[in-house]
Amino acid sequence: MAADYITDVAYPHFFQLETTPIWLSFAARALGRPSPDLRQPYVSCELGCGQGFATLLQAVANPQGHFVGVDFNAAHIAHARALAQAAGVTNVEFAEDSFQGVLEQAEAPPRYDFIILHGIYSWVSTTDQQRLRQFVERQLKPGGIVFVGYMAQPGLDFFAAPRRFVQQYAQTLSGNSAQRVVEALRALQRLAASGAGLFAHDRQVATYVQRCLQDDPHYLAHELLNEHWHTLPVADVMAAFEACGTCYMGSASLMDNIDDLSLPTNVTEQLAGLQGSALRETFKDLARNQTQRRDLYQRDTRELDEYAHKAALCDQVVAALPGAPTQGCVTFDTRIGAVEGAESLFSPILQALAQRPQSFPSLLRLPALAGQAGSISPALQALAAAGHVHPLLPGQVNVAACQAFNRVICERVLAGARYSHLAAPSLGSGVAASFVEMAAARVLLDHPTLRGAPLGQTVDALLRKVGWQPLDEPADSLQAQLERFERDTLPIWQRLGVVGS
Repeated sequence: MAADYITDVAYPHFFQLETTPIWLSFAARALGRPSPDLRQPYVSCELGCGQGFATLLQAVANPQGHFVGVDFNAAHIAHARALAQAAGVTNVEFAEDSFQGVLEQAEAPPRYDFIILHGIYSWVSTTDQQRLRQFVERQLKPGGIVFVGYMAQPGLDFFAAPRRFVQQYAQTLSGNSAQRVVEALRALQRLAASGAGLFAHDRQVATYVQRCLQDDPHYLAHELLNEHWHTLPVADVMAAFEACGTCYMGSASLMDNIDDLSLPTNVTEQLAGLQGSALRETFKDLARNQTQRRDLYQRDTRELDEYAHKAALCDQVVAALPGAPTQGCVTFDTRIGAVEGAESLFSPILQALAQRPQSFPSLLRLPALAGQAGSISPALQALAAAGHVHPLLPGQVNVAACQAFNRVICERVLAGARYSHLAAPSLGSGVAASFVEMAAARVLLDHPTLRGAPLGQTVDALLRKVGWQPLDEPADSLQAQLERFERDTLPIWQRLGVVGS
């Protein structure tokens, strides 16, 4: 432990596409707000960047940006700097510092177009929360965007007392934090199996514990063993960030901005009668039993007028991602259950995207979408939230740098590292990749024309060399995985610049 935060196990190499500049810009435009111009130089800062993988991937995929990662853990920063050097990423810097330290070093004028507070605001003291807000107040440029991820009320309130037991019980155990959190959760599981009070009263506690035990123990250690763990009411968070000069925009969880897809139909009339964004968001959290929020705040801007909003929407292009449906209706997995998207709206969009990336004006010109112009932007937001589409990065891309980064990542994964994404230069973001897909990408980065049986044979030889053990399920054999990869994923990866074509 260092003060009130664990340091003996590293935070996993997570990547959150909702924190990327292109995603934040996409969300802002949909919400009718301006966003920093990604064609021009900009600066993004993540406070609490962990081992720096997400910061590095964003940097290599966004050559116009300069990225800053801050973390107090010396081992985290050492990893980040070593990976940056190995992959040749130069538009990035890492600082080993506390929140108090970076606040004291903040200088005028404001430096940052984006500030990312992901996975920290609910897990630090109220004093550190205040420091984070002061940093935003001093360092966010006019028009800049802040991402604030935190545990919300009421959805996670039920776990406050069990979490405290896990944290206290783990202190009595030996071993590292990852080992201790697993044993503490198992103790809680045994208590649940006895049918004791809380667990008989609220059956979701036992379900949540079981789900936790399926997660990465290193993540669980950081999630559950630190001294501070707060579920926060959205109205209080909004008031605190408004006090430091920013206003609430909406959510980076795009589905949460679409009431028809995120709220039960029988409550929307009640929402319409509520005044003020804080009250409305509180109502939505109750209606959805919200567990996590990804709030967006912005400094010194107003909503775009109708013409500026239309121009902002028209100045963007979206592309289909691997696995996206090519036609028909779409079923969205939302906080209120499965919701069917209208086939008359989604099928023409999906058919067009299956052919090539589409701009907003090109979709407007589709005869099948005549009379549905106002529904296109929400449809694209829903498809992006579902992982079917993604906006393309405007302006400059650096394919060579991204592929050099991907080569290093694939090599490290084959050597045992647990990275989960590769850089996609056309997206300004990352794409998820399995272990077998990483192996195939490593081969293709050196032999871009290798396809079919030669690819399978080469990947098989590579995996045997690193001692890979195939999955138990016959349907998921190496051959089946590679055939699926070549058919569904590789053509899109090549189009996006993840590997060569």
